[in-house]
Amino acid sequence: MARLVLISIDGFAAFYWRDPRVKAPTLRRLAERGVVAERMETVFPSTTWPTHASLVTGVRPATHGVVGNYILNRERGRTEDLTGDPIYDAAVLLRAPTLYDRVHAAGRVTAAVDWPATRRSASLDFNLPFFKDQRVFETQTDARVWAELGALGYPLDRQGEWAQLPRRFLKDSMVADVAAHAWTQHRPDILLVHFLCADSLQHLHGPRSPEAYWAIEYIDGLIGRLLDAVSIASLDRDTAVAVVSDHGFLTTEREVRINVHLRRLGAEGDARFVTNHGAGYVYALRDGTAGAALAKELAGLEGVARVWQPSEYPALGLPTPDAHPHVGDLLLEAEDGYCFGDDAGGDLIGPSRYRGNHGHLGSRPDLGAFFLAAGPGIARARTLSAITSRDVAPTLSRVLNLAPAPTEGQVLEQALA
Repeated sequence: MARLVLISIDGFAAFYWRDPRVKAPTLRRLAERGVVAERMETVFPSTTWPTHASLVTGVRPATHGVVGNYILNRERGRTEDLTGDPIYDAAVLLRAPTLYDRVHAAGRVTAAVDWPATRRSASLDFNLPFFKDQRVFETQTDARVWAELGALGYPLDRQGEWAQLPRRFLKDSMVADVAAHAWTQHRPDILLVHFLCADSLQHLHGPRSPEAYWAIEYIDGLIGRLLDAVSIASLDRDTAVAVVSDHGFLTTEREVRINVHLRRLGAEGDARFVTNHGAGYVYALRDGTAGAALAKELAGLEGVARVWQPSEYPALGLPTPDAHPHVGDLLLEAEDGYCFGDDAGGDLIGPSRYRGNHGHLGSRPDLGAFFLAAGPGIARARTLSAITSRDVAPTLSRVLNLAPAPTEGQVLEQALA
């Protein structure tokens, strides 16, 4: 029966595949015996949590319910960072069944290492979720996994430190080793693995920076290490490998602080803005305070490309506020070269704290994500035209010989042997 290793390289843009400066021998070898898409269009906002949810559910945020990396908790009136799963279990965040839910329901073994939105997932037999905070790591990691990894000598006390932006390459190295351990010791039918430092270093130094090229080569080596454990020979026998990313990257130089403008309007007590890098939500704190007049006001600001009202959300693949409290009452997208910040003090426009960003509409060329697959059931040496992140789950479901399930994506028939 077919097995699958699904690997996500966070922030690995499709444009890198055609860049001669990229050193990725492991991925190139896989591509020679598999398929690569020209680009993969991500969901909106094009951030880590929504897209990873779409990759494994085959549906848009309107259906799976993960609508951003950052939201406002309307009841508590505070911003919540969903990345690192510090607050919500998977069963609360995800409103649609995942690929690993279906594998588990079929009585097969599942495992994940560092995969977003998997905290306390009942469908993962072995799971080390993507936690950024040491306290969360210690309190929310399954006790059996904690004891197992501790007995093997993994530095569990350093995970909060290694999860910080500049040090995630250390975390990625451990992710590769833990994934190899999970594969060899637990023999899962599906293993999900997430590498993060390419995203981190592009935020800090920008896309196409020396640091970005180093991170890609580094992760390629980690994938090679993992596949040594899987054994490349098994690709011809029973194990397929898929390598994906969640978004590309844009260079950003200027940051727009919408909360500064709300304060200048005297509306800081009526509405609050929450950034998702290249996009962001305005939440009404009082009824009727985030309507057409405010939308028009914000659309005229420097660095704002567009403002959408809730009636326009379905066309973007997003739920309305009536259907899901996590979405805002207005949705903004930044122009090229701009991103958003949450600060309510200082200047409206200032230097971006990050040199690289994402979150904008996924149709922007450099935000195209990556898709590669190889192994049994996969066509050989074939290039696919543009696909969407929603096509991944139904296609890999076919590879795993699962019964068809409703999705919003399509099976990539050209990718299959």
